[in-house]
Amino acid sequence: MIAAGIAAGAGLLGALINRSSAAAEARRQEARRERATEQINSWESEANKILEDAMANNIQLSSPEDVAAYQALKSGYNPSDYVYDFDQFDKSAYNVEDYLNPARDQIIADLQKSVQNTAAGAGLGHSSGALEAINQATLNKSEELYDKAYDRMNTERNFDYGAYTNYINQQQQRLNTLQQGVLGQMGTLRGDITFDQQQQDAYLANKLNLGNSLAQTRASLV
Repeated sequence: MIAAGIAAGAGLLGALINRSSAAAEARRQEARRERATEQINSWESEANKILEDAMANNIQLSSPEDVAAYQALKSGYNPSDYVYDFDQFDKSAYNVEDYLNPARDQIIADLQKSVQNTAAGAGLGHSSGALEAINQATLNKSEELYDKAYDRMNTERNFDYGAYTNYINQQQQRLNTLQQGVLGQMGTLRGDITFDQQQQDAYLANKLNLGNSLAQTRASLV
């Protein structure tokens, strides 16, 4: 009986010791989890601060005004608005008759009289020879006066055409400059918006990866 009592007592003591050891081990594990959790929370706080600092210092998110400005430029842009529309040069406005010497009739009349006098002095009078000489001199002088008038007309027309084309080129260059300005502004806004979006996407991806990593670490402590 005594031996049985001793054995029972020893068993009870062993059970108590085992329960005490298990409880102590459970407390130690809980303490380790708490310390690990505190460490993870500290890491998370530091990592979030790094991400937030990067977001604040390196990422300039596009404002709604920038996006609206880009959309307005894009929807309103029409390449044909930057091609100068001009009327064709009117060459019909130039007529040789307008450039003939105003004294043309008097010049020819004086020439005919001079040839007539010359013919009379040569004893030709009103002969066919005198008439032919007068006609030939009249034709020659008319052609001479016409050629001079044409040269004057052509010189003025070419000058006006040069001024006309220069004006067109100036107007087209002006439109080209305006077009480049609009395209440059569109390109800048589009580049900024695209870069900002990429930076924002990278920031969100880093936040997601951080969250997943920390969640896995926490799960391993359970």
